[in-house]
Amino acid sequence: LSFQSLTKADDIRDFEIVGISVGDSLLDYVGKNLIESKFKSSYPNSDKFYLIEFDATELKLSDEYTYVSFHLKKNDNDFKVHSIKGMNIYDNELDACLGKKKIIVNSIKDSLTNQEEISYENSFDNIYGDSKAYISDFETRNGFIRIWCTNWDKIWEEKKGWKDTINIDLSN
Repeated sequence: LSFQSLTKADDIRDFEIVGISVGDSLLDYVGKNLIESKFKSSYPNSDKFYLIEFDATELKLSDEYTYVSFHLKKNDNDFKVHSIKGMNIYDNELDACLGKKKIIVNSIKDSLTNQEEISYENSFDNIYGDSKAYISDFETRNGFIRIWCTNWDKIWEEKKGWKDTINIDLSN
């Protein structure tokens, strides 16, 4: 799991996941029929954006992620990317996930001219038992980078079929 950046970077558009940057048209990489065939997840308090997710093999751009998702604006016929997330499964491998996260965080620190990292844990307000996310955030010009490992409580893994993951998100 990695990302690409142009040597030293300040702008979120300088970073890529599977060769795609925030601000790109998804149509430059994926056919319109495939985009429109995907299930659109909306947010309860927002009628502005929706999320679509691809199994990485559908994209045929890279095999370094298990899943790649995009936030797109509703009624945008150009399908401009406002957020892109790459995700890999690290089921029941928290130490390995955190080790990979540290490598990615250090790579981002090397790429950014402003290296301020904000790290924290999120327990999901205990809604999901002992589940936790281990998060690092970076602010860039025009956006944010978030890297996190999610370690789901065993009960929720069994109940929902959720798997522990590492994620990289680029958002404007």
